[in-house]
Amino acid sequence: MEKAYVAGRLTDEEFGLQLDAMGLADDVDTDRLLVSLAVIRDLGAQPPAEPANGGEKVPDKASDAQLALIARLVQEKNVAAPDLPLTKVDAHAIIDSLKSGSYDAAKWTVPF
Repeated sequence: MEKAYVAGRLTDEEFGLQLDAMGLADDVDTDRLLVSLAVIRDLGAQPPAEPANGGEKVPDKASDAQLALIARLVQEKNVAAPDLPLTKVDAHAIIDSLKSGSYDAAKWTVPF
C-alpha cells in the first residue's frame, strides 16, 4: 500500500481509508506516515522494504553441522569454545578463524 501511495496510485484520502479498514485509525500516526511517504515520493526515492514476516528479520541460527564442526575444531585446537547461541554468520566467522589459526576465544565469550 505504501508503494502504491509513493507511486501516485493512491490519494491521501484513499490511503487513509485503507488504513482505517485495517484498524489503523490514529490520525496523528496517519498524518506522520503520509508526510513521510510524501517526502519519499517527492524525492523520487524507494520506500523502505518491508520484512517478509512483518517484523524485523531474525538472524538464522547456526546449523547443527556448523556447531558440530566448531566443536570438533575447538577440541583439535585445544581452545575455549564460543558461547552459544550463534548465528550462521557468527558460526561461519568462527569456523574460518579456527581454520586459519586466528581464533580469539575472548571475542566469542561473554564474561560473567
